[in-house]
Amino acid sequence: MKQCLVAVIVASSCLSVSSDSFANQTETLVEQANQCREIPARLDRLACFDGVFATPLEEHTTPVADNPYPSEWNRAIEARDGLEPGEGWALVVEGEGKDGSAWVALPAQNTTFAEQDAPVLLLSCINNLSRVELALPQEAADARIQVSVRGAMQYWRSDDYGVLFSSARGLPAIDMMKRIGNDSYLTLRSNSDLADGLQFNTRDLKHGLRALRERCGW
Repeated sequence: MKQCLVAVIVASSCLSVSSDSFANQTETLVEQANQCREIPARLDRLACFDGVFATPLEEHTTPVADNPYPSEWNRAIEARDGLEPGEGWALVVEGEGKDGSAWVALPAQNTTFAEQDAPVLLLSCINNLSRVELALPQEAADARIQVSVRGAMQYWRSDDYGVLFSSARGLPAIDMMKRIGNDSYLTLRSNSDLADGLQFNTRDLKHGLRALRERCGW
């Protein structure tokens, strides 16, 4: 009987220690989680929560880009880098008809960026949405910029990193594409020094825009 009583006392003591330890761990997790909430950047905040709660990360079997930038930025730069010297633009097509996607990348013929790294004007129809975007070789601080194409003015918004400025999707982008393709040369006008005066070779661009028109139905 005494042995049983001792065992019960020991077990009770262990449970008490375990409960105190669990309570302390829980309090620590709550405190760390509250600290994560103070982080302003969304991606950094999520990474903080993942670290606190040991969230398992999904394994990817497909290769990923070695930068955190948007997929549109990577499309633009990859298409630019695949061009031969003297070529004004590149057309990339995926799939057929309205079930497919297509984009045209136009590297700037002039640039103020280091090592003559050229910005890219990206015209696209992806997932049945028309877009016009400007991909920059380096990050810019502007949240949005004013852009004029052959007299038509729009405001283009920046992504989270400042490397991709995008027009409104749909009809505003379609109108901009039509204006871009109306002549053999384009000079972009902007209130941003990074974009103002950029020149693009748009010769025969209407042939490239046909693939976008077929997929987005305009």
